[in-house]
Amino acid sequence: MPKTSYPLGSGSHVEVQWRGMWKDFTVRVDGREIGRADGQAELKQGRQWTLPDGSTLAIVLEVGFAGGGLKLSRNGVPLPGSPDDPKTALKSGAGVLFFIAGLNVVLGVAAELGRVEFLLAMGLGWITAGFGAVFAALGLATLRGFVAALWIGIVLFALDGAYGLFTVFEAGGTPPVGGLVFRVFLLAAMVKTAMAGRTRARGA
Repeated sequence: MPKTSYPLGSGSHVEVQWRGMWKDFTVRVDGREIGRADGQAELKQGRQWTLPDGSTLAIVLEVGFAGGGLKLSRNGVPLPGSPDDPKTALKSGAGVLFFIAGLNVVLGVAAELGRVEFLLAMGLGWITAGFGAVFAALGLATLRGFVAALWIGIVLFALDGAYGLFTVFEAGGTPPVGGLVFRVFLLAAMVKTAMAGRTRARGA
């Protein structure tokens, strides 16, 4: 049965456990059960429980195109380690930036050193690898808590996609649907994490 735990402070923690498609969802605080929910539909509507100190624990399951997850908050403040926690969100955003960086560096270097004709014909090369290096730097800055770095990455990735579409249409070609969907997915994921991490999370 999946189980996750989140700190509440002062050595206390909340633990959630479930089976299958969010069945028998159980909430415990320091080992003591405080509430239950059953199934995805109930969790998507959101549930609230009163913690021993009188504060309110809210849990809601978010499902979306760019990913969601189990959102936990205490009196409206995301619990540390939960998807809406700024530090957690920025780590996720940095992960996307590093993925884009790695993909560009690998393809660019492979095209140049391996003289791979179809990659070179697509315009991949040292510039592509340099583009990847820029995203790696933005990823590192995002990990340090600079939300602006993530937004810069979003803008650059969107502009790169727009330029790619322009060149394809100019050449009379048809852009690959799969590539477009994947790019939109990455953009949506980055925007989502940037919004959640809008409070600068130092020391992520």
